[in-house]
Amino acid sequence: MMYLRPMWLHKSNGEKMNKLLSVTVVSGILLMAISPAQAIPIYTTADFSGGVSTATGLGNSMGFQQTSTCSGCAAGSVSGHVLFDTSLIPASGTGTVNIALASVTGASNDAIFDIVLGSKPLGFEFGDTNVISGPSIQFQNGVFNGFSLVEDFVVSGKSYEFSMQGSTWTINWLKNNSTSDLVASGYVTIGAAGLINQAPLPPSLPESPATTVPEPTTLALLGLGLWGIVITRRQTAKWQTLRP
Repeated sequence: MMYLRPMWLHKSNGEKMNKLLSVTVVSGILLMAISPAQAIPIYTTADFSGGVSTATGLGNSMGFQQTSTCSGCAAGSVSGHVLFDTSLIPASGTGTVNIALASVTGASNDAIFDIVLGSKPLGFEFGDTNVISGPSIQFQNGVFNGFSLVEDFVVSGKSYEFSMQGSTWTINWLKNNSTSDLVASGYVTIGAAGLINQAPLPPSLPESPATTVPEPTTLALLGLGLWGIVITRRQTAKWQTLRP
C-alpha cells in the first residue's frame, strides 16, 4: 500500500527552512548596512614643521639660511599643513608606504597640503600645475615619515626643482638638461611628534559620514537581499495555500 505523507509535515519542514532563510537574508542586509560606515574616510588636519640644513649663495638670495645658525629666524624655518585620511594609515611592520593626498569637497588646496620655506617665502601646495609626482604623505611602519613630492618652478627666469622624499627636501637649480646646482636642503620633523595640532575635519563639510553615498557594490548587495525576502514571502504564501 502506498503511503502519502500528510501535507502539514512537508509544510513544517518548509517553514523551518523559510525562517532560516529569512534570518540569513536579514542578517546579510544588516551587515551590508554596517560595512559602508567602516569604509568612510576619517579626515584629519595637522601641522608640521622643520628646518634648513644647507643654503648656498643662491639659496641665501632666495631667502634661506641654515636653521642652526639662524637662531629661530624666518630664513631657517619650514612650516606646513596637511589634510589626510587616517583610516589609510598602514599598520606597524608594513615598511614605507606613500598615501596619495586627494581632493576633499569643501577643503581648499592649501588645506590639503601646503609647505612654506624660508623668509621670502617660497611655498608649494596641493594642486600646483608643475607637479611631477605627489604630493603623498609617507608612513614607515605606521608612523609619520614625511612626504613625497617633486615639483618644478620658475623664479626670476630660472628653472628649479623642489624634491621631497620622506623627511628630507632639496631645491636644485636646473641649469640645463644634464646639470643642476644645489640651492638649499632641509628636513621636516617626523615620528610620533611630527604631526602636531591634529584635529578632525569639521563635520559641516560634505565629506562627513552622514552624507556619504553608498558604493555601487553595496547597493547591488542590498537589492539582492531585498529580492531574497520577496522570494521567501512568496514561498510562505504558497505553503499556506497548500495546507489542508
